[in-house]
Amino acid sequence: MSGNPSSPNGELRLNLPVFLARFGLEARGKAEPLTGGEDNVNARVATDRGDVVVREYVRSEPAKVRAELALVAHLAGSGFPTPAPFTADSGERFALVAGKPIAVFPFASGEVPPAMTPDLAEQSGALLARMHTDAAGWTDDRIPVTDRTCLLETAASSDVDLTGADHWRAAVRDFLDRHAEDLALLGEQPAGPLHHDLHRQNLLVEDGRVTAVLDFDELNHGPLILDLARALQYAALEQPDRRLPAAVAEAALAGYRKIRPLTPTELQLLPLAFDLAGMCDAAGFIMWAAPYLGVEHVDECRSWLGYLANRDALH
Repeated sequence: MSGNPSSPNGELRLNLPVFLARFGLEARGKAEPLTGGEDNVNARVATDRGDVVVREYVRSEPAKVRAELALVAHLAGSGFPTPAPFTADSGERFALVAGKPIAVFPFASGEVPPAMTPDLAEQSGALLARMHTDAAGWTDDRIPVTDRTCLLETAASSDVDLTGADHWRAAVRDFLDRHAEDLALLGEQPAGPLHHDLHRQNLLVEDGRVTAVLDFDELNHGPLILDLARALQYAALEQPDRRLPAAVAEAALAGYRKIRPLTPTELQLLPLAFDLAGMCDAAGFIMWAAPYLGVEHVDECRSWLGYLANRDALH
Protein backbone atom coordinates (compact mmCIF):
# COMPACT_ATOMS: atom_id res chain seq x y z
CA MET A 1 0.00 0.00 0.00
CA SER A 2 1.50 3.34 -1.04
CA GLY A 3 -0.77 5.77 0.77
CA ASN A 4 2.11 7.16 2.78
CA PRO A 5 5.82 6.40 3.20
CA SER A 6 6.64 3.47 5.43
CA SER A 7 9.69 2.42 7.37
CA PRO A 8 11.29 -0.99 7.79
CA ASN A 9 9.58 -3.20 10.32
CA GLY A 10 12.75 -3.93 12.28
CA GLU A 11 15.55 -6.49 12.26
CA LEU A 12 15.65 -10.26 12.02
CA ARG A 13 15.97 -12.02 15.36
CA LEU A 14 17.18 -15.47 14.38
CA ASN A 15 19.85 -17.95 15.28
CA LEU A 16 21.22 -17.65 11.75
CA PRO A 17 23.51 -20.71 11.72
CA VAL A 18 20.67 -22.96 12.87
CA PHE A 19 18.08 -21.35 10.61
CA LEU A 20 20.19 -21.33 7.45
CA ALA A 21 21.25 -24.92 8.02
CA ARG A 22 17.64 -25.86 7.37
CA PHE A 23 18.18 -24.59 3.81
CA GLY A 24 21.51 -26.35 3.35
CA LEU A 25 23.44 -23.12 3.91
CA GLU A 26 26.32 -22.32 6.24
CA ALA A 27 26.28 -18.79 7.65
CA ARG A 28 29.54 -16.91 7.11
CA GLY A 29 28.61 -13.56 8.62
CA LYS A 30 26.06 -11.51 10.49
CA ALA A 31 22.74 -10.32 9.08
CA GLU A 32 22.97 -6.94 7.36
CA PRO A 33 19.52 -5.27 7.48
CA LEU A 34 18.14 -4.11 4.13
CA THR A 35 16.03 -0.97 4.21
CA GLY A 36 12.53 -0.78 2.78
CA GLY A 37 9.73 -3.27 2.97
CA GLU A 38 6.36 -2.31 4.35
CA ASP A 39 5.15 -5.83 5.03
CA ASN A 40 8.39 -7.72 5.62
CA VAL A 41 11.87 -7.63 7.14
CA ASN A 42 14.87 -8.37 4.93
CA ALA A 43 18.54 -8.95 5.67
CA ARG A 44 21.59 -9.89 3.61
CA VAL A 45 23.77 -12.72 4.93
CA ALA A 46 27.01 -14.21 3.61
CA THR A 47 26.96 -18.02 3.29
CA ASP A 48 29.08 -20.79 1.84
CA ARG A 49 26.93 -20.62 -1.31
CA GLY A 50 27.13 -16.87 -1.75
CA ASP A 51 25.18 -14.02 -0.25
CA VAL A 52 21.50 -14.61 0.43
CA VAL A 53 18.54 -12.53 1.49
CA VAL A 54 16.54 -13.77 4.47
CA ARG A 55 12.98 -12.46 4.34
CA GLU A 56 10.50 -12.54 7.19
CA TYR A 57 6.86 -12.11 6.19
CA VAL A 58 5.36 -9.91 8.88
CA ARG A 59 1.70 -9.90 7.82
CA SER A 60 1.17 -12.66 5.26
CA GLU A 61 -0.26 -16.01 6.34
CA PRO A 62 1.64 -19.22 5.46
CA ALA A 63 -0.87 -20.24 2.76
CA LYS A 64 -0.46 -16.91 0.99
CA VAL A 65 3.33 -17.17 1.22
CA ARG A 66 3.23 -20.72 -0.19
CA ALA A 67 1.28 -19.43 -3.17
CA GLU A 68 3.64 -16.51 -3.68
CA LEU A 69 6.81 -18.59 -3.52
CA ALA A 70 5.38 -21.29 -5.78
CA LEU A 71 4.70 -18.66 -8.44
CA VAL A 72 8.09 -16.99 -7.95
CA ALA A 73 9.83 -20.35 -8.34
CA HIS A 74 7.84 -20.99 -11.53
CA LEU A 75 8.71 -17.57 -12.96
CA ALA A 76 12.39 -17.94 -12.12
CA GLY A 77 12.37 -21.38 -13.72
CA SER A 78 10.99 -19.88 -16.92
CA GLY A 79 13.86 -17.38 -17.06
CA PHE A 80 12.02 -14.41 -15.61
CA PRO A 81 14.51 -12.18 -13.73
CA THR A 82 13.58 -12.84 -10.13
CA PRO A 83 15.49 -14.87 -7.50
CA ALA A 84 14.09 -18.36 -6.87
CA PRO A 85 13.59 -19.23 -3.19
CA PHE A 86 15.69 -21.92 -1.55
CA THR A 87 13.90 -25.02 -0.29
CA ALA A 88 14.08 -25.96 3.39
CA ASP A 89 14.69 -29.45 4.76
CA SER A 90 10.93 -29.77 5.27
CA GLY A 91 10.35 -29.51 1.53
CA GLU A 92 8.74 -26.08 1.99
CA ARG A 93 10.10 -22.90 0.40
CA PHE A 94 10.09 -21.21 3.81
CA ALA A 95 10.44 -22.10 7.47
CA LEU A 96 8.12 -21.06 10.27
CA VAL A 97 9.72 -19.26 13.20
CA ALA A 98 7.41 -18.07 15.99
CA GLY A 99 4.55 -18.49 13.54
CA LYS A 100 6.10 -16.22 10.89
CA PRO A 101 7.09 -17.56 7.46
CA ILE A 102 10.74 -16.82 6.66
CA ALA A 103 12.18 -17.49 3.21
CA VAL A 104 15.69 -17.40 1.79
CA PHE A 105 16.63 -16.11 -1.67
CA PRO A 106 19.92 -15.74 -3.54
CA PHE A 107 21.16 -12.17 -3.32
CA ALA A 108 20.50 -10.40 -6.63
CA SER A 109 23.06 -7.90 -7.88
CA GLY A 110 22.12 -4.44 -9.01
CA GLU A 111 21.04 -1.09 -7.65
CA VAL A 112 17.63 0.44 -7.09
CA PRO A 113 17.20 2.98 -9.90
CA PRO A 114 16.98 6.62 -8.76
CA ALA A 115 13.99 7.53 -10.94
CA MET A 116 11.35 6.01 -13.21
CA THR A 117 12.60 7.18 -16.58
CA PRO A 118 10.87 6.40 -19.88
CA ASP A 119 13.53 3.76 -20.63
CA LEU A 120 13.00 2.07 -17.26
CA ALA A 121 9.23 2.35 -17.71
CA GLU A 122 9.46 0.55 -21.06
CA GLN A 123 11.53 -2.23 -19.50
CA SER A 124 9.12 -2.45 -16.56
CA GLY A 125 6.12 -2.66 -18.86
CA ALA A 126 7.76 -5.44 -20.87
CA LEU A 127 8.67 -7.36 -17.71
CA LEU A 128 5.15 -7.05 -16.37
CA ALA A 129 3.76 -8.42 -19.63
CA ARG A 130 6.34 -11.20 -19.55
CA MET A 131 5.24 -12.16 -16.04
CA HIS A 132 1.64 -12.27 -17.23
CA THR A 133 2.48 -14.48 -20.20
CA ASP A 134 4.80 -16.75 -18.19
CA ALA A 135 2.01 -17.20 -15.63
CA ALA A 136 -0.73 -17.71 -18.21
CA GLY A 137 -3.08 -20.44 -17.02
CA TRP A 138 -1.56 -20.44 -13.52
CA THR A 139 -4.21 -21.33 -10.98
CA ASP A 140 -3.82 -21.42 -7.22
CA ASP A 141 -6.76 -20.98 -4.88
CA ARG A 142 -4.40 -19.65 -2.22
CA ILE A 143 -3.76 -16.47 -4.23
CA PRO A 144 -6.07 -13.75 -2.87
CA VAL A 145 -8.75 -12.30 -5.12
CA THR A 146 -9.39 -8.61 -4.43
CA ASP A 147 -12.92 -7.33 -5.02
CA ARG A 148 -12.06 -3.70 -5.67
CA THR A 149 -15.64 -2.60 -6.21
CA CYS A 150 -16.59 -4.09 -2.86
CA LEU A 151 -13.63 -2.30 -1.26
CA LEU A 152 -14.88 1.03 -2.60
CA GLU A 153 -18.44 0.28 -1.53
CA THR A 154 -17.08 -0.26 1.98
CA ALA A 155 -15.17 3.02 1.75
CA ALA A 156 -18.23 4.95 0.56
CA SER A 157 -20.23 3.83 3.60
CA SER A 158 -17.37 3.91 6.13
CA ASP A 159 -17.40 5.95 9.32
CA VAL A 160 -13.83 7.23 8.98
CA ASP A 161 -13.52 10.26 11.26
CA LEU A 162 -10.95 12.41 9.45
CA THR A 163 -11.21 15.97 8.24
CA GLY A 164 -12.28 15.86 4.60
CA ALA A 165 -13.76 12.37 4.93
CA ASP A 166 -17.20 13.45 3.75
CA HIS A 167 -15.76 14.83 0.52
CA TRP A 168 -13.71 11.64 0.06
CA ARG A 169 -16.75 9.37 0.62
CA ALA A 170 -18.79 11.42 -1.85
CA ALA A 171 -16.02 11.14 -4.44
CA VAL A 172 -15.86 7.37 -3.96
CA ARG A 173 -19.62 7.06 -4.39
CA ASP A 174 -19.53 9.25 -7.49
CA PHE A 175 -16.73 7.11 -8.96
CA LEU A 176 -18.73 3.92 -8.38
CA ASP A 177 -21.91 5.37 -9.84
CA ARG A 178 -20.30 6.90 -12.93
CA HIS A 179 -18.27 3.83 -13.80
CA ALA A 180 -20.58 0.99 -12.78
CA GLU A 181 -20.81 -0.53 -16.26
CA ASP A 182 -17.11 -0.24 -17.01
CA LEU A 183 -16.17 -1.66 -13.61
CA ALA A 184 -18.29 -4.70 -14.42
CA LEU A 185 -16.66 -4.92 -17.85
CA LEU A 186 -13.20 -4.71 -16.28
CA GLY A 187 -14.00 -7.81 -14.25
CA GLU A 188 -14.55 -9.73 -17.49
CA GLN A 189 -11.10 -9.01 -18.96
CA PRO A 190 -8.17 -11.47 -19.15
CA ALA A 191 -7.04 -12.20 -15.59
CA GLY A 192 -4.26 -13.93 -13.73
CA PRO A 193 -1.68 -13.40 -11.00
CA LEU A 194 -0.76 -9.74 -10.48
CA HIS A 195 2.51 -8.47 -9.02
CA HIS A 196 0.62 -5.33 -7.93
CA ASP A 197 3.74 -3.66 -6.52
CA LEU A 198 5.93 -2.93 -9.52
CA HIS A 199 7.62 0.35 -8.62
CA ARG A 200 11.28 1.27 -9.07
CA GLN A 201 12.22 0.29 -5.50
CA ASN A 202 11.28 -3.29 -6.36
CA LEU A 203 13.64 -3.29 -9.33
CA LEU A 204 17.40 -3.79 -9.50
CA VAL A 205 19.37 -2.34 -12.40
CA GLU A 206 22.90 -2.78 -13.76
CA ASP A 207 24.28 -0.81 -16.71
CA GLY A 208 20.81 0.54 -17.41
CA ARG A 209 19.14 -2.87 -17.62
CA VAL A 210 16.77 -4.44 -15.10
CA THR A 211 18.45 -7.45 -13.49
CA ALA A 212 15.75 -8.42 -10.99
CA VAL A 213 12.10 -7.90 -10.13
CA LEU A 214 11.54 -8.26 -6.38
CA ASP A 215 8.80 -8.38 -3.72
CA PHE A 216 5.73 -10.34 -4.80
CA ASP A 217 4.13 -9.87 -1.37
CA GLU A 218 1.12 -8.02 -2.85
CA LEU A 219 0.38 -10.94 -5.19
CA ASN A 220 -3.30 -11.19 -5.98
CA HIS A 221 -5.49 -12.43 -8.82
CA GLY A 222 -7.33 -10.00 -11.05
CA PRO A 223 -7.59 -8.38 -14.49
CA LEU A 224 -4.10 -8.14 -15.96
CA ILE A 225 -4.55 -4.56 -17.09
CA LEU A 226 -4.78 -3.54 -13.43
CA ASP A 227 -1.13 -4.51 -12.94
CA LEU A 228 -0.04 -2.02 -15.60
CA ALA A 229 -2.35 0.62 -14.13
CA ARG A 230 -0.88 0.06 -10.66
CA ALA A 231 2.66 0.50 -11.99
CA LEU A 232 1.61 3.79 -13.59
CA GLN A 233 0.03 4.90 -10.33
CA TYR A 234 3.36 4.40 -8.55
CA ALA A 235 5.16 6.37 -11.24
CA ALA A 236 2.74 9.26 -10.78
CA LEU A 237 3.16 9.34 -7.00
CA GLU A 238 6.90 9.88 -7.39
CA GLN A 239 6.38 13.17 -9.20
CA PRO A 240 6.42 16.44 -7.20
CA ASP A 241 2.94 17.27 -8.53
CA ARG A 242 1.83 13.60 -8.49
CA ARG A 243 0.93 13.86 -12.16
CA LEU A 244 1.73 10.89 -14.38
CA PRO A 245 4.35 11.93 -16.98
CA ALA A 246 3.03 11.23 -20.47
CA ALA A 247 6.42 9.93 -21.64
CA VAL A 248 6.54 7.38 -18.82
CA ALA A 249 2.97 6.22 -19.49
CA GLU A 250 3.58 5.86 -23.23
CA ALA A 251 6.85 3.97 -22.69
CA ALA A 252 5.36 1.56 -20.16
CA LEU A 253 2.41 0.85 -22.45
CA ALA A 254 4.69 0.35 -25.46
CA GLY A 255 6.93 -2.04 -23.52
CA TYR A 256 3.97 -4.04 -22.33
CA ARG A 257 2.41 -4.33 -25.78
CA LYS A 258 5.65 -5.60 -27.30
CA ILE A 259 5.28 -8.74 -25.19
CA ARG A 260 1.54 -9.09 -24.65
CA PRO A 261 -0.86 -7.36 -27.05
CA LEU A 262 -3.80 -5.69 -25.37
CA THR A 263 -7.32 -6.15 -26.61
CA PRO A 264 -9.24 -3.04 -27.71
CA THR A 265 -11.40 -3.35 -24.59
CA GLU A 266 -8.35 -3.51 -22.31
CA LEU A 267 -6.97 -0.36 -23.93
CA GLN A 268 -10.33 1.32 -23.52
CA LEU A 269 -10.41 0.40 -19.82
CA LEU A 270 -6.82 1.34 -18.95
CA PRO A 271 -7.76 4.89 -17.87
CA LEU A 272 -10.45 3.50 -15.57
CA ALA A 273 -8.02 0.92 -14.18
CA PHE A 274 -5.49 3.68 -13.48
CA ASP A 275 -8.07 5.73 -11.57
CA LEU A 276 -9.26 2.59 -9.79
CA ALA A 277 -5.74 1.75 -8.63
CA GLY A 278 -5.38 5.15 -7.01
CA MET A 279 -8.84 5.13 -5.50
CA CYS A 280 -8.41 1.66 -3.97
CA ASP A 281 -4.96 2.41 -2.60
CA ALA A 282 -6.30 5.57 -0.98
CA ALA A 283 -9.30 3.75 0.46
CA GLY A 284 -7.15 1.09 2.08
CA PHE A 285 -4.87 3.65 3.66
CA ILE A 286 -7.61 5.99 4.85
CA MET A 287 -9.74 3.23 6.36
CA TRP A 288 -7.15 0.89 7.83
CA ALA A 289 -3.82 2.67 8.29
CA ALA A 290 -4.59 6.32 8.94
CA PRO A 291 -6.27 5.79 12.34
CA TYR A 292 -3.05 4.24 13.68
CA LEU A 293 -0.62 6.78 12.23
CA GLY A 294 -1.91 10.03 13.69
CA VAL A 295 -3.34 11.16 10.36
CA GLU A 296 -5.93 13.91 10.78
CA HIS A 297 -6.94 14.85 7.22
CA VAL A 298 -7.60 12.70 4.16
CA ASP A 299 -5.33 15.06 2.23
CA GLU A 300 -2.39 13.55 4.12
CA CYS A 301 -2.88 10.43 1.97
CA ARG A 302 -0.58 10.55 -1.05
CA SER A 303 -2.70 8.16 -3.09
CA TRP A 304 -5.82 10.24 -2.56
CA LEU A 305 -3.99 13.39 -3.71
CA GLY A 306 -2.57 11.39 -6.60
CA TYR A 307 -6.03 10.27 -7.65
CA LEU A 308 -7.28 13.86 -7.57
CA ALA A 309 -4.28 15.06 -9.57
CA ASN A 310 -4.64 12.37 -12.22
CA ARG A 311 -8.37 11.97 -12.78
CA ASP A 312 -8.88 11.46 -16.51
CA ALA A 313 -5.09 11.70 -17.12
CA LEU A 314 -5.14 8.80 -19.60
CA HIS A 315 -8.42 9.67 -21.31
